[in-house]
Amino acid sequence: MNEIKSLADQLREKLRNGETENPQPKEQKQVAKPPPVEKRKKPPKTASNETEAQAFFQALESFQLEGKEKSLIRVDSRTMNLLKRIKLAKGIDMNRFIVYSLHQYLGQHPWLAAHIQETLKKTEL
Repeated sequence: MNEIKSLADQLREKLRNGETENPQPKEQKQVAKPPPVEKRKKPPKTASNETEAQAFFQALESFQLEGKEKSLIRVDSRTMNLLKRIKLAKGIDMNRFIVYSLHQYLGQHPWLAAHIQETLKKTEL
Protein backbone atom coordinates (compact mmCIF):
# COMPACT_ATOMS: atom_id res chain seq x y z
CA MET A 1 0.00 0.00 0.00
CA ASN A 2 2.92 2.37 0.66
CA GLU A 3 4.11 1.92 -2.92
CA ILE A 4 1.01 3.49 -4.47
CA LYS A 5 1.69 7.19 -5.00
CA SER A 6 -0.32 9.81 -6.70
CA LEU A 7 1.15 11.76 -9.57
CA ALA A 8 1.40 14.81 -7.31
CA ASP A 9 3.39 12.80 -4.72
CA GLN A 10 5.74 11.59 -7.43
CA LEU A 11 6.31 15.14 -8.70
CA ARG A 12 6.95 16.43 -5.18
CA GLU A 13 9.49 13.72 -4.59
CA LYS A 14 11.28 14.49 -7.87
CA LEU A 15 11.39 18.19 -7.01
CA ARG A 16 12.82 17.46 -3.54
CA ASN A 17 15.53 15.28 -5.02
CA GLY A 18 16.32 17.86 -7.69
CA GLU A 19 15.44 15.54 -10.52
CA THR A 20 13.93 16.85 -13.70
CA GLU A 21 12.48 14.95 -16.58
CA ASN A 22 14.80 16.55 -19.14
CA PRO A 23 18.00 17.50 -17.32
CA GLN A 24 19.72 18.60 -20.55
CA PRO A 25 17.58 19.65 -23.45
CA LYS A 26 18.42 17.98 -26.73
CA GLU A 27 19.19 20.11 -29.73
CA GLN A 28 16.03 21.20 -31.41
CA LYS A 29 15.66 21.86 -35.07
CA GLN A 30 15.40 25.53 -35.82
CA VAL A 31 12.17 26.37 -37.52
CA ALA A 32 12.01 29.51 -39.62
CA LYS A 33 9.57 31.88 -37.99
CA PRO A 34 7.51 34.19 -40.16
CA PRO A 35 8.35 37.86 -39.69
CA PRO A 36 6.20 39.54 -37.05
CA VAL A 37 3.20 41.42 -38.34
CA GLU A 38 3.40 45.11 -37.55
CA LYS A 39 0.42 46.36 -35.61
CA ARG A 40 -0.87 49.81 -36.24
CA LYS A 41 -0.07 52.01 -33.35
CA LYS A 42 -2.34 54.71 -32.08
CA PRO A 43 -1.19 58.18 -32.99
CA PRO A 44 0.80 59.78 -30.19
CA LYS A 45 -1.13 61.97 -27.84
CA THR A 46 -0.78 65.57 -28.75
CA ALA A 47 0.20 68.26 -26.34
CA SER A 48 -3.10 70.03 -26.96
CA ASN A 49 -5.02 67.11 -25.41
CA GLU A 50 -2.79 67.29 -22.35
CA THR A 51 -3.27 71.04 -21.98
CA GLU A 52 -7.04 70.66 -22.45
CA ALA A 53 -7.12 67.97 -19.76
CA GLN A 54 -5.11 70.12 -17.37
CA ALA A 55 -7.39 73.10 -17.99
CA PHE A 56 -10.48 70.94 -17.49
CA PHE A 57 -9.30 69.48 -14.20
CA GLN A 58 -8.11 72.90 -13.01
CA ALA A 59 -11.58 74.34 -13.68
CA LEU A 60 -13.19 71.33 -12.02
CA GLU A 61 -11.08 71.69 -8.90
CA SER A 62 -11.84 75.40 -8.66
CA PHE A 63 -15.60 74.80 -9.08
CA GLN A 64 -17.46 75.62 -5.86
CA LEU A 65 -20.06 73.00 -5.01
CA GLU A 66 -22.64 75.01 -3.06
CA GLY A 67 -25.49 72.53 -2.95
CA LYS A 68 -26.93 71.29 0.30
CA GLU A 69 -29.57 69.08 -1.28
CA LYS A 70 -28.98 65.36 -1.65
CA SER A 71 -30.22 63.29 -4.53
CA LEU A 72 -29.85 59.65 -5.41
CA ILE A 73 -29.02 59.14 -9.06
CA ARG A 74 -28.64 55.98 -11.06
CA VAL A 75 -25.68 55.48 -13.36
CA ASP A 76 -24.60 52.57 -15.47
CA SER A 77 -21.52 50.54 -14.54
CA ARG A 78 -19.37 52.17 -17.24
CA THR A 79 -20.10 55.66 -15.90
CA MET A 80 -19.55 54.55 -12.32
CA ASN A 81 -16.16 53.07 -13.24
CA LEU A 82 -15.19 56.34 -14.91
CA LEU A 83 -16.25 58.34 -11.85
CA LYS A 84 -14.27 56.03 -9.57
CA ARG A 85 -11.17 56.31 -11.75
CA ILE A 86 -11.42 60.11 -11.73
CA LYS A 87 -11.72 59.98 -7.95
CA LEU A 88 -8.60 57.80 -7.69
CA ALA A 89 -6.55 59.65 -10.30
CA LYS A 90 -7.34 63.25 -9.41
CA GLY A 91 -9.08 63.10 -6.03
CA ILE A 92 -12.20 64.74 -7.42
CA ASP A 93 -15.47 63.85 -5.74
CA MET A 94 -18.07 62.17 -7.93
CA ASN A 95 -20.78 64.66 -6.95
CA ARG A 96 -18.55 67.60 -7.82
CA PHE A 97 -17.84 66.08 -11.23
CA ILE A 98 -21.53 65.44 -11.95
CA VAL A 99 -22.68 68.92 -10.85
CA TYR A 100 -19.84 70.61 -12.74
CA SER A 101 -20.70 68.65 -15.87
CA LEU A 102 -24.37 69.62 -15.59
CA HIS A 103 -23.48 73.30 -15.15
CA GLN A 104 -21.19 73.13 -18.18
CA TYR A 105 -23.90 71.44 -20.26
CA LEU A 106 -26.52 74.02 -19.29
CA GLY A 107 -24.00 76.80 -19.98
CA GLN A 108 -23.44 75.45 -23.49
CA HIS A 109 -27.19 75.08 -24.08
CA PRO A 110 -28.83 78.13 -22.48
CA TRP A 111 -32.07 77.56 -24.36
CA LEU A 112 -32.69 74.41 -22.33
CA ALA A 113 -33.34 76.21 -19.03
CA ALA A 114 -35.70 78.66 -20.75
CA HIS A 115 -37.49 75.80 -22.48
CA ILE A 116 -38.01 74.00 -19.17
CA GLN A 117 -39.40 77.21 -17.61
CA GLU A 118 -41.82 77.71 -20.51
CA THR A 119 -42.95 74.09 -20.33
CA LEU A 120 -43.65 74.43 -16.61
CA LYS A 121 -45.67 77.63 -17.15
CA LYS A 122 -47.82 75.98 -19.80
CA THR A 123 -48.53 72.87 -17.74
CA GLU A 124 -49.53 74.43 -14.44
CA LEU A 125 -51.82 72.28 -12.39
